[in-house]
Amino acid sequence: MLEEIGQWLTGITCAALVAALAERLTPPGPVRRVGRFTTGLVLLLAMLSPLLPLRGETLSRALSQYRLELDGYRQELAGESREAMKSIIEEQCAAYIQDKAETLGTECSVEVDAEESGGWPVPRRVTVSGPLTEEQQAELTALIEAELAVPAEEQSYQIQEEP
Repeated sequence: MLEEIGQWLTGITCAALVAALAERLTPPGPVRRVGRFTTGLVLLLAMLSPLLPLRGETLSRALSQYRLELDGYRQELAGESREAMKSIIEEQCAAYIQDKAETLGTECSVEVDAEESGGWPVPRRVTVSGPLTEEQQAELTALIEAELAVPAEEQSYQIQEEP
């Protein structure tokens, strides 16, 4: 690789020397302008020479491979993003329910399971563990159903005795 770069720089240097010599040897006027244009093209070709061996199909194949890899990364990132969002929603909903249980006068632990619906994770099942009275359980059930749209059938309670 380093050898190829050295050859490329040598080619540009030689082209520049030939261009300078040609400009000195041409007479002033229109001939010199044509000579400058021609030597400019030669310098441009010398600078772009590493790209000349690339054929259209080689370049097309490389771009296709790049697009496939990019799509793979994009899908992987989208999956990780959905999982992170699901986790955040589960944690936030559990914290919300625990807060509401505290306002009802009890402490409990809450587990929320979310599932994807319409491209977004939404809470589907709730499990509440703690020393809840029947009244507190009924109020919490109604609140979870109204606020988080989790039906009563998808809510479970594990009643524990207070220590």
